[in-house]
Amino acid sequence: MQQKNTQLNKIKFKQANLAWGTLAMAMALAACGGGSSDNASTNSNPGSSNPATPGTTSTTASALYAGPISGFGSVIVNGMRFSSVGAELVDDDANVMNLDQLKLGMTMRVTGQTDDSTLQGTASKLELVHGNRGLVTALDVNAGTLTLLGQNVVTNSATAYQGVNGLAALAVGQAVEVYGALQADGSLLATLIERKSALASINLKGRMQGITATTFQVGALTVNYSAATVAGILGEGKQVKIKAASGPVNNVLSASSVQVFDAGSVYGAAGTRLKVKGVADAAPVNGLLNVSGTPVNVTQALIKGGAAITAGQFIEVKGNWDGSVLQASEVEMENYRASQIGGRNELYGSVTSIEANIAVVNGVTVDLSGALFSHGSIGQIAVGSYVEIKGNLTGSTLQATKVELKTGSAATGASYEQYGQVTHFVSLASFQLGALPVDASQARFEHGNALANGSYVEIKGALNSSGVFVATKVEIKSSSRD
Repeated sequence: MQQKNTQLNKIKFKQANLAWGTLAMAMALAACGGGSSDNASTNSNPGSSNPATPGTTSTTASALYAGPISGFGSVIVNGMRFSSVGAELVDDDANVMNLDQLKLGMTMRVTGQTDDSTLQGTASKLELVHGNRGLVTALDVNAGTLTLLGQNVVTNSATAYQGVNGLAALAVGQAVEVYGALQADGSLLATLIERKSALASINLKGRMQGITATTFQVGALTVNYSAATVAGILGEGKQVKIKAASGPVNNVLSASSVQVFDAGSVYGAAGTRLKVKGVADAAPVNGLLNVSGTPVNVTQALIKGGAAITAGQFIEVKGNWDGSVLQASEVEMENYRASQIGGRNELYGSVTSIEANIAVVNGVTVDLSGALFSHGSIGQIAVGSYVEIKGNLTGSTLQATKVELKTGSAATGASYEQYGQVTHFVSLASFQLGALPVDASQARFEHGNALANGSYVEIKGALNSSGVFVATKVEIKSSSRD
């Protein structure tokens, strides 16, 4: 009987007209590739790992994670800390990127090897999934909402900001890019609002409705696709990515390109190990629900941080994609991990500046004044100190709740990642990234080892007892990008 019900559940989802959400589109079409380890000379065979089945602990699984960035010092997505040095880093327009372009709250999809026991992984590919980009047309600070390209954008206490301190500092007519998760009513729950100085192009993702021979609707906006390049088959409720050279005129956006996503193209073949983060559209019915458009079966899932899933909850779901449904082994409620580690966000890295109680780590401004310290005190924090920080991003500043000072660690100890431009270059054994002294004489190099002052690099390693960062892996990038 249970097997029969499972088959019926699958049939129901195959027949449904699924509305794919923002994070659903963040999942890759291709199969998951393996990452590289520090001791390996080449990347692993992408087909060498077998995805774990629901209910088991995977220590070497090849997986695909999609969700907002919650931390750095590696790239942390959905609780997994991915080593990124040597991985391919691009955006969803195939532009090559560097780590310094990534911000907390941006949507990422990460392919690589994962270890569930340590929550650490090695990425083979990181892809930034751009948000909706345009001009603010309405703003309600009291309600915590704004309107962008005809879509209602909802904020909460976890929404991050870049280039502006908060919603109240925005104004109608300003250019922004909004990352987030699509909700059942078509609104976007923002994980990051980034103010832009200018718009090179317009970007819109959502669900299409009211399709005609030349137009369709996304939220309250009419999209004219008569002159656009269209990839995929248009369909009611399907998720669509739209590009335009300029903003809407009289509530009509003239698209230059339209890309349509459906169930077959989002996740690919059965067997992919997935972890996605999104908004539950409703309480499960016979164990079935959509999470920002992803069809999920939670019948066998362990629920962490709550007794039951209800409509509107922001949750993480882990399991196996069976070809039509994500068969969940585990569901985490939004605040579960924060309650376990002491905050929603994590930073692992060296302090690049500090003044009074305000430090900068991995490009993030951190307020240390309210933090509980272990293995050190706020008075011992200096430029170059290695710290592990837990906290919550409020506006554009991370309010630290826990800080651990890791000075004096052995090179084989706490590993983290740094990036920046080389200065004070003497040899591979002696140069600096900012104020951080580095020894890369024994490191594995990606893309050559011709270091010089001004080279932009991403490095992985740990501090030794003398305060020198002993690199185990170095990737030379062509340049730093704004």
